[in-house]
Amino acid sequence: MDQKANQSRIRNILLFPRFEWKVINLEKRSLRDVFVSYALPLILAGSASQFIGSFLYVRNEMDIDAYRFSLPLIHAGYFIFVQVLTLMLTTVFVFGLAGKFMSQKDYSRSGKLIIYSFTPVYLLFILANLHASLGIIMVPGIYSIFLIWTGLPVLLHTEARKLPAFVFIIVISILGILFISSRILALLTTIIFPGVV
Repeated sequence: MDQKANQSRIRNILLFPRFEWKVINLEKRSLRDVFVSYALPLILAGSASQFIGSFLYVRNEMDIDAYRFSLPLIHAGYFIFVQVLTLMLTTVFVFGLAGKFMSQKDYSRSGKLIIYSFTPVYLLFILANLHASLGIIMVPGIYSIFLIWTGLPVLLHTEARKLPAFVFIIVISILGILFISSRILALLTTIIFPGVV
């Protein structure tokens, strides 16, 4: 999928999700292809933003030569690790629970649901990662919940009566993964770079 196709997909999944999920449902692309050509570029953009934000923090607030590049690189690398891990764990979680919520058990479709639903979050990370004070920018990311809600019936054929509970469980699992990973990053940063956090 080229850059123009990605831009079209981003626009359509944000503005016309019910229609776009039907298009995605008919596509024969592999989950690997969707991850490499769609999710990874968005994650890398957020990682670059994380590096810039951390670099400016070190330069303006700490101005310590030893930390100037190493801390931003660790933050950027950890951002990539967390986002990929979150995608993988959430996909496994959705796949594992699909049967319990009267949904189709399909690993590839579960992964596509999560990747495309995370689109607004990845876009917002590009701005929010520039500085800790910009965290409020992530609030519109809750739109991802609506994308999961509209995508489940199309990709996994989830029944309407099972939707609320399934979406709730997915959201709780994502928040749990992100919370734990943020605590681990804070701990690692404290250990490797004393006095930073």
